[in-house]
Parts: sequence; structure tokens; C-alpha cells
Amino acid sequence: MKKFYTLLFFSILLGISITSYGQGLYDGFTPKKNSLSITTSFTKSEYEKFYLGKTKQNATPVHEKINQNIYSLYAKYGITDRLSAIVSIPFIDATNTSNQPDPVNGLTSISEVQDISIALKFNAHKFQFKSGDLNIITGITTVIPTGYEPNGILSIGNGGFGFDLKAGLHLNTNVGFFSTIFAGYNLRGNADNNLTPGGDFGVPNAFTTTGKIGYASSFIYVEAWADYYNSEEGVDIGSPSFKGNFPETDVDYKSVGITVYKNILPKLGIGAGYGKVIDGRNIGESSTYSVSLTYNVL
Repeated sequence: MKKFYTLLFFSILLGISITSYGQGLYDGFTPKKNSLSITTSFTKSEYEKFYLGKTKQNATPVHEKINQNIYSLYAKYGITDRLSAIVSIPFIDATNTSNQPDPVNGLTSISEVQDISIALKFNAHKFQFKSGDLNIITGITTVIPTGYEPNGILSIGNGGFGFDLKAGLHLNTNVGFFSTIFAGYNLRGNADNNLTPGGDFGVPNAFTTTGKIGYASSFIYVEAWADYYNSEEGVDIGSPSFKGNFPETDVDYKSVGITVYKNILPKLGIGAGYGKVIDGRNIGESSTYSVSLTYNVL
């Protein structure tokens, strides 16, 4: 069972108008020391309806519909039996259907590496019970932007260097059922203003919550998840205080999804998932479809 857990990876990156959000880098399972797994994934994201402030619009301004193809590389290494390192590198190809240039950056498509994430996850304590165990999980992630243009409706990120702090609980039962909850705070620095002279963009910090329930065995892994993202500050698109600086907007969302994973060989597994934004603010109402391939190197 423990060897199976080292293979687990679920890759749902939600492609949104201003950045790519998702359920994050962390799960509740702890890889064994010196174990290494590598996952490649492809996610198809699309949205037409857009939350302008809190009001849902039937079409994305200017672009009508935005499609994103997201190619990701994810690696997880067990430094000790309690501490693991994670690296995630997404490449995003985004296009619109109107063929009209973005009113801010002038683009109709963009293809670049998005934010590189490097994380440490620590199993701070495990409470062992007769029927299972309860784990206290903490983590910190460094988010490194890669120089893409952050301003515009058609953009792949907010461009801010940041740190994400996480803490959560993971309950695992002996029969395979589990539940996980994480709460976090995302700290963001300023983003470069590349298009016009003046000061940099102030990217809002955000509170995050992720909850998961599922079943894991040597035969299959299934989970349902829900995400909540709430910017601490920011402005609404189209409001009197909005100056055309999209990285400074107040982005909130609620999203839900499901992930399925199965080993096809002792060291190789495949995964598939679906996610959807069900409520939001200054964000696209996206649907995502994801497939992944995981190889257990060590």
C-alpha cells in the first residue's frame, strides 16, 4: 500500500483568465525516503462565460471564448520519511475564438512556461489509531514567474513572485477511505509593468482552502475535491477603481472536481480528472479535462 501511495499524483490545473489555478501541489500522503515519482500531464481548459466582478457574463470580453492547453511536468522526491520536495513546471498555450487582439496586451494567443513552483511538504505528526491514522501536514511553496506578460484578459498568470503557506489534516483509514483538508495563505510580491511606464502591479494576497474525500487501494484511487480561493484585496474589472491592471484584480472562486488514478504496471500509472469553476469573481467559468502519466523512478 505504501509503495502505491508514492505513485499518486493528480494533476488538475484550472486554466483561468488571469492565471492558472488548481487544487495545488499537495496531497495528504507522505512518500517514503529516497522515493522519486515523475508525472507528465495534459489539461484541456475552456471557458466562455466570465465573471465581471461578481456578475456572470455570457461571453468573455473581446475574446468570446478562451481555450487553454496546459502541459505540465511534476516531480516528487522523499527527502526523509516525513519530508518531501516537489517541483512543478507548467507550459500553457492559450488562444481565443474571436481572433480579436487583447485590449491590453494586443495578443490573440500566448504560449509560454507559467510560474515554476518549488515546494517542501512536511508530515509534522502522525496519530496512530486502531482503524487508521491522522496526519498533520504543513508545506511551503516558492512561486517563480518566468517573465511572461501578466497584464491582459488573455494572460497565463499574475506575474508576482510569491510564497504559499499550507497546513492541513489527512485522515486515512485501514480500509482505504481517506479525507484531507488544507488551509493556506498565498503571499504575492509585485508584478512587472512591461507595457506602460510607471510602478509595478500590486498582486493581491489570498486565502485558500482545499478539501478532498476518496478511496485508495492497490487497485484504484478515486477522489472528489473542492477548492476555495479568496483574494484579500483587489479591485473589480469594470469598476471605477479599475485602471486596466488585471494582476491587481480581486479574484475569488469556488471549484469542484474528481480524479481517478490506476496503476497499469508496477512502476507506471495513468490518471484522469475533471474540474469546474462553479462560482467566482473576475474569473472565467472554466471546465477542465486532464490526463496524466506517472512513473515511479525510485
